[in-house]
Amino acid sequence: MTYKYPVLFLPIFLNFFLLQSQIIDFKEKFELPSQVEETSGLLFLDGKIVTHNDRGDTSNLYEIDSLTGNLLRTININNVSNVDWEDLADDETYIYVGDFGNNNGTRTDLKIHRILRSDFKNNSSISAEVISFSYEDQTKFNDSNDHNFDAEGFVVYENSLFIFTKNRGDFNTNVYKIPKTIGNHIAVKISTANINGLITGATYNKNDDRFFLCGYDSYLIPFLVYIDENRTNGEDIFFSGFQKFSLYNETGQGSQVEAITYIEEGKYYISREFNETSINGNTLTFPQKLYQFTDENEPSLSTEKNDFNLFKVAPNPTSDKLIIQSKKTINTVSIYNTLGKKVLEFNATTKELNISNLSIGIYLVRIQFDGTKSVTKKIIKI
Repeated sequence: MTYKYPVLFLPIFLNFFLLQSQIIDFKEKFELPSQVEETSGLLFLDGKIVTHNDRGDTSNLYEIDSLTGNLLRTININNVSNVDWEDLADDETYIYVGDFGNNNGTRTDLKIHRILRSDFKNNSSISAEVISFSYEDQTKFNDSNDHNFDAEGFVVYENSLFIFTKNRGDFNTNVYKIPKTIGNHIAVKISTANINGLITGATYNKNDDRFFLCGYDSYLIPFLVYIDENRTNGEDIFFSGFQKFSLYNETGQGSQVEAITYIEEGKYYISREFNETSINGNTLTFPQKLYQFTDENEPSLSTEKNDFNLFKVAPNPTSDKLIIQSKKTINTVSIYNTLGKKVLEFNATTKELNISNLSIGIYLVRIQFDGTKSVTKKIIKI
């Protein structure tokens, strides 16, 4: 990863909406080994952490103890090079290594290396098969700092690979789709969003059909992007919008988060590479680290793993009222706006909620079952 934008002073005010109530227990886990100062991809596999460096390293994957942070193994992919490795993904059979970093927009050899999970587990030197691709709408390959064909994140989604671009030109991200089969493929654009930042990593929780992306903006403020399961237009995953969370308080300005991976039951890891940045005349040093956080909306975080399915909020979208149906006893129902401020609250006896006075927009409805357990669902007021 190469950062090519000026770092500017940022006041406390952030110019995107925050829903801090959804991301909880964000904490530093440990400093990563010195061998992976440029941690760029992340995977949680068989209770261990797998990562790799950006370009400049040999073609190694590093397996790390998830309890201590100690380096356990170095696994070399012996038949490929690390041109610009950027992310990891996996399915039941394979691990995928995204060699599609394209800082200057000149690469014509974008590829994803595919290795067998069984080979990775049992050997320290393995070989890979190659999936090659090109973007359907890239027609120019001039050296540029202002283009939209870099990428640092991808996921396995059903029988495809979804690649999230790091648009240096417009700070959007585009989603391209290719098959996860060996061959030369044309990456087809299936979705786009105005992220107002640079996406550096992606993960997909197939158990609950949710995406998390990580990245940073032009001020080097790190953030998370959340795409929930309530998508309404198939593979156009940004069609129903997204939520964005600042990590300014958690990791600090100048902290270059680079990768993210799903662990289990609503828990995620996110990694930061080593970086030295000058902000307001002060040089700040950020060691390579691993962080952990929890998605509060994860259904399985409840004591009963099916709590999320025990209630319904309808209609959604709605213009005036919401009807709550629940098989469990509800204590309170609260509605929050996109700044995380509670705007309405209803007691347990209210089953039909009047929200006609709310402005048009996205809100969170939090169902509180008891003193500690709650489940949250997104609604759209029209």
